[in-house]
Amino acid sequence: MMILGGNALCISQELHPLSFEELEVQQSLEPRYTLVFLYTDWCKFCAAMKNTSFKDESVVELLNKRFYFVPFDGEGKDEVVFMGRNFKYNPTGTKTGVHQIAEQLGTIDGQLAYPATVLLDPQFQIVFRHNAYLDAEQLLEILRAVPD
Repeated sequence: MMILGGNALCISQELHPLSFEELEVQQSLEPRYTLVFLYTDWCKFCAAMKNTSFKDESVVELLNKRFYFVPFDGEGKDEVVFMGRNFKYNPTGTKTGVHQIAEQLGTIDGQLAYPATVLLDPQFQIVFRHNAYLDAEQLLEILRAVPD
């Protein structure tokens, strides 16, 4: 995306999100750590992270350069095939439910709360998990702590 401002031409980067299926392919070609962002449509803190933390230029640049990024709706109804397993949506009420992959990745001490930020190593092992809002500085601190 290009933004014209005055006489200067600025290039504004955007995140390059992947699906879990795409992640497996990319990981086999070039191993990297992966940041999974679990959100829901009704979550105000999720929306705030999308509109601030994940739009921060330093966050976007670092994520695009050194990580894979997988945003995932924890209440999405599409089946996901990942690591040879089928993950499905589990209804918990007439209009509520949770996706199995969100439950598996985002649950801490028996609780799944949104937003959930999960860091996976190149072998898809969880190395960090946080169930609350992270501002850009907090997110950068986490990302910068990951080895090259």
